[in-house]
Amino acid sequence: MRLDQEAFARGMWPEGLVAALATLAVAWPLTELLRDSSWLWAAVLMVAVVALTGAVLRTLDVPPSLVALAQLLLGLTGLMLTYLRETLWRGLLPTGETLDQVGVLLREAGTVLQTYAAPAPVTEGVSFLLVSVLTLTAVSVDSMGVTGRAPAGAGIPLAAGFLVSVSNTGRAMEPWYFAAVAVLWLIMLAQQGHRVLAGWSSADRREARGDDIGVKVPSYRGLGQVLGALALVAAVLGAAALPHLPPTFFGDGLARNPDARTAGGGGDVTFTETMDPAQDLQNQSRTPVLTYRTTATRLEPLRVTATERWEDGRWVAPQRTQSGLTQVGEPIPPPPGLGADVPVQEQQLTVTGNSLEPPHLATSTPLVALDLPEGAAYRFDPDDRTVVLQTPATSYGTTYLAVGGSGSLPEGVGASPADPGQFDPEVLEVDPVSRAAVEELTAEVVGEETNTLETAVLIQDHLRSSAYTYSLTLAPEAQDDASDPIGGFLDTRQGYCVQFATAMVMMARTEGIPARMAVGFLPGDPQPDGTRSVVASDAHTWPELWIEGMGWTRFEPTPGVRSEAPPAYARAQEGGDTEPTTTTVTQTPTSTETEAPAPAPEPEETWQDRLGDLLPLIGKILLGLLVLGLLLAIVPWAGRRHRERALAEATTPAEQAEAHWTWLTRSLRDLSVPDPPERSPRAMGRHYRSVTTLNRSGEAALARLTAVLEQARYGRPGSVTPGQVEPLGDDVRRVVEQVREATPWNVRANAALLPRSGMEGIRSMLGRRR
Repeated sequence: MRLDQEAFARGMWPEGLVAALATLAVAWPLTELLRDSSWLWAAVLMVAVVALTGAVLRTLDVPPSLVALAQLLLGLTGLMLTYLRETLWRGLLPTGETLDQVGVLLREAGTVLQTYAAPAPVTEGVSFLLVSVLTLTAVSVDSMGVTGRAPAGAGIPLAAGFLVSVSNTGRAMEPWYFAAVAVLWLIMLAQQGHRVLAGWSSADRREARGDDIGVKVPSYRGLGQVLGALALVAAVLGAAALPHLPPTFFGDGLARNPDARTAGGGGDVTFTETMDPAQDLQNQSRTPVLTYRTTATRLEPLRVTATERWEDGRWVAPQRTQSGLTQVGEPIPPPPGLGADVPVQEQQLTVTGNSLEPPHLATSTPLVALDLPEGAAYRFDPDDRTVVLQTPATSYGTTYLAVGGSGSLPEGVGASPADPGQFDPEVLEVDPVSRAAVEELTAEVVGEETNTLETAVLIQDHLRSSAYTYSLTLAPEAQDDASDPIGGFLDTRQGYCVQFATAMVMMARTEGIPARMAVGFLPGDPQPDGTRSVVASDAHTWPELWIEGMGWTRFEPTPGVRSEAPPAYARAQEGGDTEPTTTTVTQTPTSTETEAPAPAPEPEETWQDRLGDLLPLIGKILLGLLVLGLLLAIVPWAGRRHRERALAEATTPAEQAEAHWTWLTRSLRDLSVPDPPERSPRAMGRHYRSVTTLNRSGEAALARLTAVLEQARYGRPGSVTPGQVEPLGDDVRRVVEQVREATPWNVRANAALLPRSGMEGIRSMLGRRR
């Protein structure tokens, strides 16, 4: 019974269970990133295999290095049997086809993670990647935190996996994610603390001090527990008091939830939160964000939202209050400021597929009616004419006004300046950092013009001229984090739609024209069935200016290489709209007419392709590392055989007592404990007590070893009985384990991987063969 208890304690089964649960807790946030949890069962199985393997091998007293190696080998075997079974030779050994299939699965996972937003589909590649990462994490956590008895170090792989999982949710961290991992990690620390504290001096132990033999050794266990509890309370309260930064991201695609796409499960779009569609403009996914039909002959951009807030060198999403919205389902109010004599034409737009998630909805403007499917609801923000969707709507219909058309605008439109008192001050605020540069350029472009419509057209045409270059690559002085991004753009004259729209907004505001920036999509491409398809790279921004007689009016300052032609009312009267010969760096024109398909360009080599090319080399390196690991495992194996060889050869109890002592001395020698001088067993015992740190149970175990050894050497033949020898194995393990716990980590690592006894054992085996 005692042996069973000792073996169970040596196996550290409770610690292994907590380590496995902590590994699974790290993956908890991933359940919100994926559409289903089909991968989770395989992950739980592999983590359980790793934990069970470690517990069983520790129970059998297998060296730590071999425990970790066995966990890794079984984990890799489980992954191959689960995902690569058909490529294995005789269903057991990996082949070249196995490596090729690994490359296929990783490329598939990379495509999904770069293309889709949460919740993304769970393909076989995604499942393989997640389960593989969790398996390796489980091996790391169990090896460090349980087998290596360093749960503090195990926090490193736990923290790495946790940060990746949580950061990729694309929003602020939910508290229960942190609580689950933190509590389990603290339990691991507490388990180690309990094991260490259990070895501290107890209240009933006494030791000699001078002439007083009865001095009690003070107990520090209670003090240690109190200090630990106080440290935990301080950490929790301190974390609550410290300011928290917003979540960051580690990559593209799924790692930037708002920047990616999903085939039908919805997904936020970058600019609806950051007001900058740069990531969407570079998205190569052809998965539709929006599919629609329209009765219009001249297509309009699809507006999602607008903002007038420019803060710290970037546009900020509007802050809407519930009190400022119309009631649910209330009809759309007429567009403000639109004169009755301005020619308009009602147009219909029917969306047949929508993957934008609430509250966002895309439609041409100015909107006058919205028809949602049964069960869907909306509210409307009359300030910036934005629909705030309350429930998902995969389809809907809208009616909007096409302003101007082929008709002429009435005289007097734009002749009167806007009354600043009727507008939010933000729509007239000019960026203070770039004000001087903006005012200087505006004065040069506008001249003496006072009509706000003509002023806006002059600013628009200037920005559309060949003096500017459309490019997604910005000069450092024009980027968001520059001290003056607007001034940097006006100086370099290179940017994309955000920079062009921002420049026009600020230039209009210097002329007293209220202006804001709208964001949405270009009209997309026609499809064979008569619909139009809008994808992520169709994201677009444009300015809206208040023109007396027309209200909030759309303009198009982005060069024609990346936008539609300006509306008819926004074209210069002389010469009409000419497509300027602008230079482009990263984008191709978006056409609204059907064109003959151009030859497909050669696809650029992606990191997945390069990874596929490197897989054979990676496989050879891994195979070499595996062989090296097996060779290194020989040394610990030989060390164990050498330490216990005398015990295997002993036949009498006296010989077994000597063999146990040899086992002890060789084991302690591996931990850099000097051998005792060749004296009496009592003297050798005193030597070990003086150079090691043992608690009461360890000293008792050492005393039993020396007492039995003394009786075996100096007692009459046969005086040592098998009953006296039987518990000596547990005594050796107890002494060695306590010495190991008090030994520096580098010495412990060397004793586990390259023990001195292992080299002695190899030399001994080679000498016997000679």
